[in-house]
Amino acid sequence: MAKFDFKKLVNDSADKLKTGAQKAQDAVKGFDIKTAAGDVMTKGKDAAEYFKQKTDETVQAVSQAVRKKEEARGFITAQGAVKLMCMMMAADGDISKQELGQLQEIGNELDEHFPEYQEKTVEECTALVEKLDTENYREELHDVVRDVIQESLHASGATVPVKLLLWNLLVVAQSDSCYQEEEAKLIRYIARHLEIDKSIAPEMEHALRAMLAIENEMEWLKNTDRPFGTVEPVLTELAERNAAIVQAVHDLIGD
Repeated sequence: MAKFDFKKLVNDSADKLKTGAQKAQDAVKGFDIKTAAGDVMTKGKDAAEYFKQKTDETVQAVSQAVRKKEEARGFITAQGAVKLMCMMMAADGDISKQELGQLQEIGNELDEHFPEYQEKTVEECTALVEKLDTENYREELHDVVRDVIQESLHASGATVPVKLLLWNLLVVAQSDSCYQEEEAKLIRYIARHLEIDKSIAPEMEHALRAMLAIENEMEWLKNTDRPFGTVEPVLTELAERNAAIVQAVHDLIGD
């Protein structure tokens, strides 16, 4: 399954925020003092107030633009991300060994302290989902998930980009080659409350299905009785196609 350089993604995000901040500073520096001063001269006794109003409007407009950019590029805490993955795994009533293995691999990449709370978090989330009322299962599950998002999205210490979490949710859900409807619906719900554009989840699902199909075909070719000279060009082409999809997903996450 595709691996992503988590540190690089975070650094890229930080660079983008710095760029936004720099643009804000440049915009403030670009405020035309001479023009403002000329306008002030026409205002007579209201000069000081007029000058202050124009300056405040410029700074406020730029600050709002930067703030919107930062909010759109949301982050969630590593523990919050792990909880959401656990709840998604338990949503269909069965947590497979493949899902647990994928969770462990992703958790270790997201947080060096993950092994310290892995077992407890899986047990707590599983028990919580199992206690939900069967008649109102989906509604109650959504309530629990929403609570986790509210306490961990944009929170202090949040380091996981929300689109990276969305990709990881899909990877875990399909790690056992059995993508259940309940898992898919829950992932869409999580994506919506993480404020991710609704077009992103289907795009990621399509990319992941394509990658899995390529991996399966490559595995079949490696075990075939065909001469290696016949198989090698096909394997190379498939590997290049897979690499292109991985890069596209990486760009989508970091955008």
